[in-house]
Amino acid sequence: MKIKKIILMGFFMCVMTVFSAESSVTKALVKVYAAHQSYNYSAPWQYGQSFNSTATGFIIDGNKIITNAHAVINTKFLQIRKEGDSKKYEAKVKFVSEEYDLALVEVDDKDFFKGTTSLTLGNLPSIQEKVVVYGYPLGGDKLSTTQGIVSRMEHNTYTLTNERFLIGQTDAAINSGNSGGPVTNNGKVVGVAFAGIANADNIGYFIPVNILKNFLNDIKDENYDGPPRLGIQWSALESVAHRKMLGLPNDSKGVLIKKVFKNSPFEGVLQKNDVLLKLDNKWIESDGTVEFRPNEKTDFSYINQQKNFGDMLSYEIVRNKKKMTGSVKLNSKNIRYSVVTEVKIETPPSYFVYGGLVFEPLTNNYLTLLKESKGEVPPVYEKEDTYKDYDQLAILTSVLPFDVNLGYSELENVIILKINGEKYKNFKDFVQKLRKVNSEFVILETENGDEIVLDRAKVEAQKEDLMRNYNVTSEMSDDVR
Repeated sequence: MKIKKIILMGFFMCVMTVFSAESSVTKALVKVYAAHQSYNYSAPWQYGQSFNSTATGFIIDGNKIITNAHAVINTKFLQIRKEGDSKKYEAKVKFVSEEYDLALVEVDDKDFFKGTTSLTLGNLPSIQEKVVVYGYPLGGDKLSTTQGIVSRMEHNTYTLTNERFLIGQTDAAINSGNSGGPVTNNGKVVGVAFAGIANADNIGYFIPVNILKNFLNDIKDENYDGPPRLGIQWSALESVAHRKMLGLPNDSKGVLIKKVFKNSPFEGVLQKNDVLLKLDNKWIESDGTVEFRPNEKTDFSYINQQKNFGDMLSYEIVRNKKKMTGSVKLNSKNIRYSVVTEVKIETPPSYFVYGGLVFEPLTNNYLTLLKESKGEVPPVYEKEDTYKDYDQLAILTSVLPFDVNLGYSELENVIILKINGEKYKNFKDFVQKLRKVNSEFVILETENGDEIVLDRAKVEAQKEDLMRNYNVTSEMSDDVR
């Protein structure tokens, strides 16, 4: 009889512990209501489509609310409702990481936090470890909890920037609306839900807690810097013959450096055909992976992604069959990978309208939207040598048909290289040079060697009528004025 009582008491204590942990989590949950408005790259002087979305968030220490970046990006109005309450509170986005797809949201009204709790951050969960996902999937008002296990942990592409970071995979259901919700183990946050795969059963993804910790550590100084990058291009080195030629043992260690990009922390340190053996004293396998936990491997970028700007990073290489060691400081933010300018999604498009020709800088945002609408983009990445003299390219995105530009109305997505035979450095320089032309004709040379010729006097004479006809509120964006 006593044994039965002990067993029952143990059972009830276990149930109470689980219930207490779940109750603590639910008091930290919030539902996020966002009104978004995107930018219009076809008519950059106007805003684009408006839409509403809902997501999930959770409270952590300091009355801070965590959710996904994609849940609050380009918001015009943001509200938060805590679990079990009907009142919505106005909120504001304090920090956004497009790379990590994480955001920190604040609510000024302190009454919001009455009766709430804050969640504690745990550690990176192990494979097969049980997790619970909380959220408001598919726009529902009632809280949903799903359980599963961690089935995989590896680098993969994140939602907003296509950069690769560590991702957790679980068989717990994660649907639209779950975004931003906590993934917990024993009541502690081990991840942030952010994606599922359409038409796939019981597969969901979450941002591991170490990424969340990196984000929170980054913004301690009230500035967001983002993850440190190496700024190198490499290739796998699995060929036995290739390794032998380079004087390497066939032990499957090291990758081949192909290129070091401008402003990389390794600029002037690494060279083409160096073999990178170690970073931070961790061996890099010939396929570009590193052991981040016993018997678990992922991309070697995991090493620098766990560091902050200003940190030192040691390296070991083989150059000309000799080993060399050293260290670099991770302090380069604006690594130039390409002539395509990398800008944040929340950055308004730059533009200039001249004679009805609409010009914009060639950015990653513009190419992304172009690929979505047209299915293809100009082959700029294949012509980097052609653009070596340019820090930024100007592209003729479209033409507003008018008398001044007869014969050119069908042109779109054409890269411009010269203005009256003169090159430019960046888009702002392009605009200034175009505005300063004082000859009778403006001659724009395209990358294919074609010429677009405009009568400068006609451009000025017809400018106001053209802008009025197409409701162009300003001929240029403020950043290039």
